Amino acid sequence: MKKIEALQILQKTNKNIFNTPDLRKLLGSASINTLNKQIAGLIAAGVLTRALKGFYYLTLHKPTGFQLANFFLQPSYISLESALNYYGILVQSPQQITSVTTKLTRTIESGGAFFSYAHLAQSYFSDYQMVDGFLIATPEKALVDAMFFTALGRGSLSIEELNYRPLLDKNKNIVIIETVKVKKIAARIENKAFKNYFKTTRYCRN
Repeated sequence: MKKIEALQILQKTNKNIFNTPDLRKLLGSASINTLNKQIAGLIAAGVLTRALKGFYYLTLHKPTGFQLANFFLQPSYISLESALNYYGILVQSPQQITSVTTKLTRTIESGGAFFSYAHLAQSYFSDYQMVDGFLIATPEKALVDAMFFTALGRGSLSIEELNYRPLLDKNKNIVIIETVKVKKIAARIENKAFKNYFKTTRYCRN
């Protein structure tokens, strides 16, 4: 298959990130050896860029860090410090992209960037939305996730120092933290340490 033909096939998917099984199916590779040669050729031609072992993206359509974070480990969504910073609730930019996942806690390095994933039980894996091609916690869920991991001693975020007034997110959209939503999400968490911690927050003093 010619490189221009391969590029056209990949572009027609309307995706910009692919894993090895995706590419084998799309390129019709008969074997892994054939696929590896095709991938190497597409990288050399500047069609594909390797993001991580087994993960590639279209060079002319480089995905954002948040999009890569979603794709590297599924299911996952952006939350904690990264989501809080995205919404303007946390001013300081985190040094790594933070997500939650129902899989094991881990950190992935790609191109000098670090992607951190914190394990969250399936029953608490909720209240996220699709924004700009990636899944991210709602503002209220990002806060609750941060509170949850802080209460468990797996985070060091000072929740009371966050910015709660009406904000602008990265796309200049107004973000308003709704207390009712925060309380509703928090009420679903049965963990005793979290419940004790949540009682000390501004949401239980309102």
